[in-house]
Amino acid sequence: MKRKLTKILAGLLCMAAVMMPMAGAKAADVEEEAKQSYELPVQSNEIKDWPEGPAVYGKSAIVIDADTKAVLYAKNIDDEHYPASITKVMTALLAVENGNLDTDKVVFSQESVDFLEPGDAYIGMRPGEEISLKDALYGILLASANEVSYAVAENIGNKLPGTGTGYEKFVAAMNERAKELGATHTHFANPHGLQDENHYTSAHDMALISAEVFAHPELLEIMQTYEYTIGPTNLETESRTFQQRHEMLISWDPHYYEYCVGGKTGYTDEAGNTLITLADNGKMHLVCVEMETRGQHIYDDTRSILDYGFNQFERQEVESKVLERAEEEAHASVNVTEPVYVTLPSGASQEDLEFETGEENGASMLYLTYQGQTVGSVPAQIDEKAAQQAEKGEKAASVLDKVRGVFSGKRWMIVAAAVAAVLVVIIVVLVVFRRRRRRSFLRTTRRQKKMERQRRRRMRKAARRSRRRGRKRW
Repeated sequence: MKRKLTKILAGLLCMAAVMMPMAGAKAADVEEEAKQSYELPVQSNEIKDWPEGPAVYGKSAIVIDADTKAVLYAKNIDDEHYPASITKVMTALLAVENGNLDTDKVVFSQESVDFLEPGDAYIGMRPGEEISLKDALYGILLASANEVSYAVAENIGNKLPGTGTGYEKFVAAMNERAKELGATHTHFANPHGLQDENHYTSAHDMALISAEVFAHPELLEIMQTYEYTIGPTNLETESRTFQQRHEMLISWDPHYYEYCVGGKTGYTDEAGNTLITLADNGKMHLVCVEMETRGQHIYDDTRSILDYGFNQFERQEVESKVLERAEEEAHASVNVTEPVYVTLPSGASQEDLEFETGEENGASMLYLTYQGQTVGSVPAQIDEKAAQQAEKGEKAASVLDKVRGVFSGKRWMIVAAAVAAVLVVIIVVLVVFRRRRRRSFLRTTRRQKKMERQRRRRMRKAARRSRRRGRKRW
């Protein structure tokens, strides 16, 4: 018995000795990839008069103001990545928008359980088991349970219009809702985020989707819960208890962040670490998303760029005189009773705002911009004819400005000299050309006269020969 135990221990030690270098090499590769991501450029740092933000280890990262949708920090925000379990924020949002947390039931099908593979997050639900939609959302957002996400999609999908199974209709609705919220680089293939090549999104899209959570206090309440228990069900006599996974929401965790009010974690081998964090300091609601992060950096990154957002920007109510100028310059009519806000770098003046018009979900919008960045928006009625005429006038004015710019200062002297030189060259070429042409004409004229004289001589000679022949004949 001792010999067998000794052999087993020896074998385990050998396996550990083999695996340790492999684990060390893998960790080194992860850190090297993280270092390369850290060195990628931060596009928001390239904007004139914009606060400089910190470098982060994620390949993509963003911070937006959830109320104005202003992008405060931007690093490859439109690059497409696998989202992993942060997908479940879209699933929960769609569920709460189309269901009732207290009265709707979620029944688990065989498919909702059978699709799971070893290593997938789950809470052990069984086919035929039934729980409330509220319990299900706790399972999705806290425990990241994949079978619960699948079952919610099936059950809520059955209430949605369209063709196909409830699951198929729900996934289609995820994509439609994402587009309504402004997503342009997103395609959801499932409600849970497990790996699928056709399941991708961007940091910017996920920030816009997550910002909508602030409009649903019930989702924020679920996200902020540390521990939750689903009691016995129709098939299970034991309770299921699970805890919060987002470390910035756990008060005794080293990564705790006092302004964090919600979020969702995600991880797969293909996606790396992904993280959504919602924060509220009493003045601004910020959404931070970081994607494809390798190594243990994502919480420190999130803290640094959220602090950057809170410390370097402020949300301001747009002054009435600025709105009046916006209406005049953009040929728009703003009819809102609530205040209009913009998010600007601290100390920036609203006098520097510029205005553009556009369309969102079929509605005309007035966009307020600073240094080319949209910092706020408001629904507006646009006078299209006046706007088109103004655009033509601006183009003409732009051309005139360029001409004026050319003929100003020292540049005018350089241009005048260049024009004079060109004119001299043209005159010289014309003179030479005319002379050559005249000489050519004179040569041609002399040649023609000579040929004419020769022709006349030949005709006279021919006439004389003809007369002589005639006299001889007679």
